[in-house]
Amino acid sequence: MGNIINIKNINVSYGKNHVLKDVNIDIKEKDFFTFLGPSGCGKTTLLRLIAGFEQSQSGELIIDGKEVSKLNPWERDVGLVFQNYALWPHMTVAKNISFGLEEKKVPKNEIDQRVDEVLELVGMQDLKQRYPFQLSGGQQQRVALARTIVVRPKVLLLDEPLSNLDAKLRNQMRIELLELHNKLQITTIFVTHDQEEANSISDNIAIFNEGVIQQVGAPIDLYNHPKNLFVANFLGTINVIKGKISNGTFSDGNDFKLEKLKADNSDNCSLLVRPQNIYFEKKNDSDQNFKGKIQSKEFLGNIIRYQVLISGQVMTIDSMHEGKEKIYSKNEDVDVFVNPETSQVI
Repeated sequence: MGNIINIKNINVSYGKNHVLKDVNIDIKEKDFFTFLGPSGCGKTTLLRLIAGFEQSQSGELIIDGKEVSKLNPWERDVGLVFQNYALWPHMTVAKNISFGLEEKKVPKNEIDQRVDEVLELVGMQDLKQRYPFQLSGGQQQRVALARTIVVRPKVLLLDEPLSNLDAKLRNQMRIELLELHNKLQITTIFVTHDQEEANSISDNIAIFNEGVIQQVGAPIDLYNHPKNLFVANFLGTINVIKGKISNGTFSDGNDFKLEKLKADNSDNCSLLVRPQNIYFEKKNDSDQNFKGKIQSKEFLGNIIRYQVLISGQVMTIDSMHEGKEKIYSKNEDVDVFVNPETSQVI
């Protein structure tokens, strides 16, 4: 499957504020691709640039083999779902959805058919005569999606569409978004600052920071093999210990050492260990066993998160809460095992 979007050397500045810095991304056809990063990192600017609402100072934007930088938004064959839904308050659900087709002079019988099809797709058949103020947030979002996909764009753009929903509805809607994507097989670009949201629904993710792409890849690859400390810290909780490595042994220069690591020698590096890769147990004949002391704990439902002092380093350890496992108390001495096979040096 080929690329449907090629973003080449894109730069966007507002005065002295350099918002996007030499951005390069290729997006495959039918991919669910996410722009992920903190507020102000440039991800929404890039989405709006693809939609045609922003202009770059340099670079190329190619959609389905066509350079579109100079084209108007309605000439690009993309559909944008806004963060605030932007529904017409004086129009019914059906009229909101049909508006774009009417502007394109589509015959009325075809409009009626296509509106009914997308209403069924988003589960809103029985609410077609309601007005936006009569709908919940989740229902308004479905209407905004239906209004966009009814015109059958080549690319669907979603600008943080779940941010206005409560946590439970947000989880439900991201499942529905993924199901809708799988049914339509339409290339989708999703913008969010929520890493859990991005990990759960994306085929691929581009991680942004201060206008620069930090890393692009599948969620599991980014999580397991981050290229730098920003990516490692942004995608979930992680223990970061600065030090040096020589002949497979990492040292923080004080009491903490971890052996049998696969990494090149370096006098300035960081050891990355995810909390779930440290265990409350002692492996026989292992050099990776440590003595620790519980500093604090948090009950998070499915896990208990401990802060543990290990050889001068306070490290986070996640223990699955299954109802029968031992729960440690503050200041309790523990044995821990750090798995070098799931630790990374960068």
